[in-house]
Amino acid sequence: MARIRYLLIIVLLMCVSAGMTLSCQKSTPVIRDGVYDYKSLFEEAPTIHVLLIKNALRAEITIHGGYEIIDSVNTVLDQGTALQKSRISVNNRSIVIGNKSYEINRVRIVSLRDGDIKLNDIRYRGEIKILRQPNNTFSVVKAVDMESYIAGVVGSEMPSSWEEDALRAQAIIARTYAINRINVRRGDIYHIEMLDLAYRGMANETAKITRIVQDTKGIVIAYNWNIFPAFFHSTCGGHTEDSKHVFGIDSMPPLRGVVCNYCNNTKYSSWSVDIRKADIEKRLRESNINTPDISTVNTVDPGRSDRGSSVEIVFANGKKEMSANQFRLLVGPNLLYSTAFTSRSNGNNITFSGKGFGHGVGLCQYGAQGMAKNGFPYTSILKHYYPGIELIRLY
Repeated sequence: MARIRYLLIIVLLMCVSAGMTLSCQKSTPVIRDGVYDYKSLFEEAPTIHVLLIKNALRAEITIHGGYEIIDSVNTVLDQGTALQKSRISVNNRSIVIGNKSYEINRVRIVSLRDGDIKLNDIRYRGEIKILRQPNNTFSVVKAVDMESYIAGVVGSEMPSSWEEDALRAQAIIARTYAINRINVRRGDIYHIEMLDLAYRGMANETAKITRIVQDTKGIVIAYNWNIFPAFFHSTCGGHTEDSKHVFGIDSMPPLRGVVCNYCNNTKYSSWSVDIRKADIEKRLRESNINTPDISTVNTVDPGRSDRGSSVEIVFANGKKEMSANQFRLLVGPNLLYSTAFTSRSNGNNITFSGKGFGHGVGLCQYGAQGMAKNGFPYTSILKHYYPGIELIRLY
């Protein structure tokens, strides 16, 4: 009971930071199918603020149906029955939408019909907020209820045709990660960026995904009754990796890595790619890392998944060591699939031969699919990839 009381304290603090409404009926949790059920604790899911666009010069918006443009004190500045495709931009004084200017630092655009805002051809429900930034740039933030957000994430992170228990596991860890971000970034303009979790509004929602998200509504995973960042990735290649090894952050038992025998012989279990040396040099130079005339790139201090903690770049004037994860992200995570590689110089290219796709920490998505195909329920999948966790339904 002591750790349950501790959980209640943590959840209450999270509740205050997330703006969640407490129910008057608080009861001892019921354990259902291995899940501690606290769903009577909250009346509603939290709202998460998602950064859709960051420091852009322009974007396009279309609204099919009625809308309002509102300032920060809820004064309606403009309204209409529809908005044809229009450009968003800013200048030194105003936010410009189509041929109209609003001399203000932020506006809310509210659709009066569900799902009718298109931003850069992606459909969103409800409303968006445009924030004027320095250097004539702007950002766009969307407030969305957690379960709608998770439906958009799951459909973007996993194929909807995958096994239902793999999708349930994905929904729960996406929700866990998102609620952790709400707690970490409380008080900020936004809680989560588009690069943190794949989110494309309503684009990848399906009836199956919506049902699965509803099945797992409010369920998160916790370690020592703390809601932690539940990292995940595409393919581990045989063993997941320690978060400290990849991200340099303090690790905990659920994020220290486990053997995975379920992503073997999948799309990214092994691979080989050629990347032009000039392209690597250019991408590094754009981040003020100068490595002219690269000859080789070697991993340093490989972990249990064979992912390097850092890489050594050998070039004309010497050597440069940097974080392996940072190197991969700068080169292009969809070009260099993971940091579990060996490499060799190949003329103007470097040939990288490796295994896995992604940073390797937490749940292996192809592994989760393999476990689900072998009959494992989502609870077993989660407890395999995150040892020592408990499942908790918050609302």
